[in-house]
Amino acid sequence: MGKWMKEVEQIRQATNLPIVCLKVLEQEISQTRQEWEQKGWELVSLASEHDAVYLVLIEAIQWPASARSLLSLFFSRSAEKAPPTLHEQIAVWLKSFVTGPRQAPPERLDALWPWKEERLSFLIERNRTEGTGTWETLQSCLHPFFRETTAYMPTAASLAFFPLSHAYSVLLLPISILEGAKERTDLLEWASGLYDLISTEWMEPVRIIVSTPVAAPSSLEKTLTGQLLLSRALQQYQAQVMVAGDWMYPLERWAVSLPQEVAQAIARELAALMSMPQLSAEQLETLETLFVKQLNVSETARQLFLHRNTLLYRLDKLTEQTGLDPRQFADAVLLQLYLLFRQS
Repeated sequence: MGKWMKEVEQIRQATNLPIVCLKVLEQEISQTRQEWEQKGWELVSLASEHDAVYLVLIEAIQWPASARSLLSLFFSRSAEKAPPTLHEQIAVWLKSFVTGPRQAPPERLDALWPWKEERLSFLIERNRTEGTGTWETLQSCLHPFFRETTAYMPTAASLAFFPLSHAYSVLLLPISILEGAKERTDLLEWASGLYDLISTEWMEPVRIIVSTPVAAPSSLEKTLTGQLLLSRALQQYQAQVMVAGDWMYPLERWAVSLPQEVAQAIARELAALMSMPQLSAEQLETLETLFVKQLNVSETARQLFLHRNTLLYRLDKLTEQTGLDPRQFADAVLLQLYLLFRQS
């Protein structure tokens, strides 16, 4: 296999891309692969010769898709000799959240994929089913973005990116890359920055849902399940929202989780309980903003670019028309429920 050694060195010199060929004993394969994968390297090819095994690995995030495709011209991978990598096992597990049936997480996940710090999960949702951009091309934009916008120098291992389906992918980042951001307002700012990057570079509309910090890999199941539930809720009730946190829109998340017959029964009860006039687009926008701002009139006026007295006049008119005062919590809940189930 001396030919592989020479070819790897020639490729490295010609492309200036990180690639190595390692010679190890048969019993050392798993240990060697695990050590390199934790550093962000990926196995490309494997072959045995006598009592030795040759592994060709690349630092995955540095290799564009076009260059990776050429590697098959030089190396043949013996799939039967190579058990799935930890990254591949995690990918299968996470994909099952979308495609089903739900898979169990890899064994000893927290031990094999140790996190030295909490991570944030960014669920990226493609908004056009006919979109043609690939997740691989999007991934190539991410490393430069975080390198340029933070003081922290991200490594290949720190950016964990997993395509889940044509519609979804997930990006996992240590909080140190985001300068230790934990406050919800800061998390939304980073999600907005990621949204702007993707909209500009990838040229496809997406929705970004950011999580609160995740303590360990095994906690990803709960986090990603919640993000996917919120994605469904936004699709149905708040389609105009492109950036959100997984702690937001609790009523919408509850509504979309209900069985259809239960949702229909609630809609009938609400319709019988109150007689609602046709609301204008302006009134609907006013109510939706008031709910997002948690009934804070001053914040709502600021968001709508209105004088506070103008907003109060609008709310008074809504109270006259509906008999419900959206500034009062109980009435606001009824109004929001009515608007939600009217849509469904």
